[in-house]
Formats: sequence, structure tokens, C-alpha cells
Amino acid sequence: MQAISPASGADPASEAAPAAAPSARMGDARHASYPGLAAALIGHAAAEAAAGARAAMQRGALWRFSLRGPLPGGLAVAPDALAPATLEGAQDILRGRFALGGGVVELRGQSPFDAAMPTALRAELHRFAWLAHLEKAGGKTAHFVARALVEDWIDRYRHVETAIWAPEVLGPRLVQWAAHFRFLIADHDLIFRSRLLKTMAEQTRHLARTIAAAPPGPGALAAAAALVIMDCALPEGERRSLKAIEALRLALEGAVLPDGGIVTRSPDDQAEGLAGLLRAGRALADAHRAMPPFLPDAAARMRAQLALMRHGDGRLGCFNGSSEGDAQWLADLLEGEPAEAAAAFAPDWGYARLAAGPSCVLFDAGGPPPGGHASAAHAAPAAFELSREATRIVVNGGVARRRGADWVAAARRTAAHACLQIGEADAGEILAGSAAARLGPRLYGGTARGEMQAGPDGQWAEATHDFYARRFGATHRRRLFLDATGHDLRGEDTLVRSSGRGRLEVAIRFPLHPDCRATIAQSGDSVLIAPHEGDAWRFRAGLTGADSRLSIEPSIYMGGETVRRAEAIVIRAAALPPEWTMRWAFAVETPGKRTRRRIV
Repeated sequence: MQAISPASGADPASEAAPAAAPSARMGDARHASYPGLAAALIGHAAAEAAAGARAAMQRGALWRFSLRGPLPGGLAVAPDALAPATLEGAQDILRGRFALGGGVVELRGQSPFDAAMPTALRAELHRFAWLAHLEKAGGKTAHFVARALVEDWIDRYRHVETAIWAPEVLGPRLVQWAAHFRFLIADHDLIFRSRLLKTMAEQTRHLARTIAAAPPGPGALAAAAALVIMDCALPEGERRSLKAIEALRLALEGAVLPDGGIVTRSPDDQAEGLAGLLRAGRALADAHRAMPPFLPDAAARMRAQLALMRHGDGRLGCFNGSSEGDAQWLADLLEGEPAEAAAAFAPDWGYARLAAGPSCVLFDAGGPPPGGHASAAHAAPAAFELSREATRIVVNGGVARRRGADWVAAARRTAAHACLQIGEADAGEILAGSAAARLGPRLYGGTARGEMQAGPDGQWAEATHDFYARRFGATHRRRLFLDATGHDLRGEDTLVRSSGRGRLEVAIRFPLHPDCRATIAQSGDSVLIAPHEGDAWRFRAGLTGADSRLSIEPSIYMGGETVRRAEAIVIRAAALPPEWTMRWAFAVETPGKRTRRRIV
């Protein structure tokens, strides 16, 4: 690779404009054909028919009878909760608000199990991860609410109900109940204790018999890890131990790539999958069961890739449906990993980490996950994020799950990322219409490949994708170079046209973290970036002629707990065939000189 030279420039002036509500226009499967779509629809129909037959059988009296067995006297092991917990989360629940992974539900005096909510939120509710908030709060009120909600669940759902007893929902629920068992029975009510143990034993038997029906990927991994844990916790579980271990091995094969990355390419899913493995390993150790060699090996590989996706603030990069996450929870998961992850490239997972000095660049050099694993993936090939120490500079938009489906859809669009966009088209097409109703809003894109090199002067990473080939006959290549000091990041975006005539309107966006303010120079070819804390940066672009210009535009950031207004540096240009290149650079303005600006 050849060196990329930064352009030049200088100076200040601009304030964040209010962010507009996002637009969620996507491609519609009714008007497009996608590779493998017909086969996926046929496979889905067959799977639905089989699931329907299973559901009918499981609702019958004979199935319910088969789940009966001896009442456990207690739990032999108590798994780690390994779930983010905050006092704010507990206060929300006590006030009648459930902040679930997919949004906020206002109860208005009713049971959460009666509240209207999308399917994804309902599944999250029935996984009971929110119990961790209540136990963290402690006290009689939190205990009373937690116990009352679990008891309400038992009253309503003690018999098999397809969605609520699905392996990927049932497994995590059992783990949470087991993790918080002592908290739930703190008032020593023997009747409630017996009812809780009885349903936990029955649900575990059901899980053991239905584990093969779990959807491949993170869902199957969570279910299999839960079965291992519950077989350690319940006295009768030893008989199923080998079956549970084999289920976990098969789930890992379907969910974790050879380099240790999760198949969905979501750092959030990576953290959850690792948490499940760690719980399973500790449960086996506590129960004095033999540890299968594949489990610590898989956990080590997953740990390494999770560490790869952390910024200097200890939180995750916002790629493919992930938010920043909880720093303490991530630190707990990564216990034993170096605090500062080194530069690395995950060829199977498709991410590169460039790290030098206090600076870190996370780079998406991969394509969309296969099939249904792409239902939450973002149309953002070659997106990147830049941070320095605990300060984020360039970011992707995040997820905004709490804002509802329209915001989630908008967050998946190319314009919400540090990406190159042609016109208003997305880099990839998201399934919509009747096909999406059956298969989910999976992302179809194309192919991508990446590579990384390191030398004495710094680190290179490159990603090439053909997500624009179908509509524009164009291939996009992005090269990044971080120098050995971490003070200088250089980039190069190239479009190669294999077909089509005329110019393409191109926008290259660099969304900034809300704690950064941008000021464009009078010359129009550079921008001063002033973070709330830390070093100031200078952005420069190699603008060519009147067809290219640099601007600062309003943006929004959804990677944290709330949606925040922000700014984005945008290069707009006209790309002419057969090949067009734009070079740009971020450089620390005064290395070592700390700034702290006042935010009005």
C-alpha cells in the first residue's frame, strides 16, 4: 500500500443544529430480488409448519404430564447474573416503566404481562434480565415487586406457551431466576419457594427436549448455555449432563466464527454470548463436573474479540445494532484481558482494530452476516470509529431501540454511520414488505473483504465492498492508516466504476460524538474538532474543484442511554468514471495539550 498524504487547511465557526426525526425509507422486497430469497422463504414455510406441529403437541395434556418429576429441594449452584444492573433501572421498574432491550414500556398501573408491546420487547420481558436491577436496589420494596412479578408469571404461564417457552427465551429466564433465587425467596415463603422450584424444574425438562429447535446463532447459544447451568443446579440434571454439553458444542459451531466473533457481527451479541459461556463454565466448576475442552477455548476466543471492540472508555464500538454498553459489566466479562487491547484483525468476524499511543480506530471490514443473522445488521460497510483515551471523536449512530421500530430502522441506514454514500441510496438493501414479515428485516448487500498490515511507521487497514455494484456498477475501497504515535489518521475512499456513465453524487460522512464541537475553517477545507475533554483534532480533506465541498451538518447519536444531538463532518463531491478518489485526514492539533471546553 502507498502512503496517504493529508491535505492542508486551518480555522473556526459553527453550532449544532437541531436534529430532525430520522427517515426510515428502505428497499422493498416486493420490487427486488435478493440472492437466496426464494430458498429462504421455502425454508421458512417448512420451519413454520414443523413449529406449528410441535406447538400443538406441546400444548397437550400428555406433554404437560411428561414434564412432571421430583420437586427439587433447592439449587445446587447459583449462576452469576453477569447482567448490567443500575439503580436507575430499578427506579424505572418501581415507577411502572420497563426499559427493555428494544424500548421503554409504560405500564400505567397494569401488569407488564398485559402491556401491549412488539414481539421483540415481549421476548425481552420474559427473559427476566431486568431482575438484576431490582436486586441491585435491594430492600423490601424491590424484593416485593420482583417476587410479585415472578409469581404473576407462574400464575399465567406455568403451562407451555410457544413463544414464551421458546428455548431462546426460556433458557435466559431460567438463568436469571437461578441467579436471583436467594433474592426472590428472601421472605422465606415456603409455598412460593416450592412453586418456583417446581416450574424451574419443569421448564428445564422442556428445554432439554426442545433445545434442537432453538434458532441457530446467539439464541441457540443462550439456550444451550442455560441448559448446562440448570443441569448443574438441579439434582436430576446430572443424567442430562452429556446431552447439555453436546448441545452447547453444536450451538457454538453455529454461533461463533473460527476467530471467536459472533455470527451476527454484533458486539452486543458478542458480550451476551460470552456471558452465557462464562456462566456455564463457572456452573460446571461449582458442581465439580468435567469441563469440556472446547468451552474455555471458545470463551478465550470470544474474550479476545470482545476486547478488540472496546474504546478507551471501556465501552463498545457501535456497529451492527450495538450500543456502547456498560463499562463495568464489560470489564467483568473481560477479567484477565489487558486493559488496553492491542491492534488486531479478525478476518472471519470482519473487524480491524488500529491502536497506537492513546488513539484507537475500530473498522468494519466485513460484509453482512448470512441469512437471518442479518436481521439487525446495519447497511454500513467500511464504517469506522475513532477515539483517544476515554474520548470518542468519530462515531456511528448507534441503535435507539428505546425509540421504537422507525428509529431502529433509521439507525440501520448508511447515513447514520461514518461511511461513503452514493446519492440517498443505502449500501445494501434491507428486506421489507411481505417477505420481511416472514423472514425479518434482514440486510442484503454483497461481498466485502478486508486486510490489515503493520509496520514501523504505523498500521494499515483496508476494506473493499461491492454493495453499490448492483445499482451503480461501483466498487468502494476504503484505506485507513494510523501512524505510530496515534496522532494522525489518514483515509482514502475510492470508487471504481465497472459500468454506468455520468457522475455520481457522493457523500462521505464523519459523525462526531455529541461531546465534540466542530468549526469549519474560512478556507473551507478543514475543520477544528474540540472535544469536551482531551486533545483537539484537525480534519482536512483533499477537495478537488467546485464539485467537492466540506460542510458541518446536524446529526444524532443513539449509542448511549438517550438520543443526543450531534454534528457530522460531510464531504460532498461528484464522482466521475472510471475511478474517483477522495483523501482526508484527522490529526491531533496540539499533541499533549489538554483542553476542556465549556458546553453551554
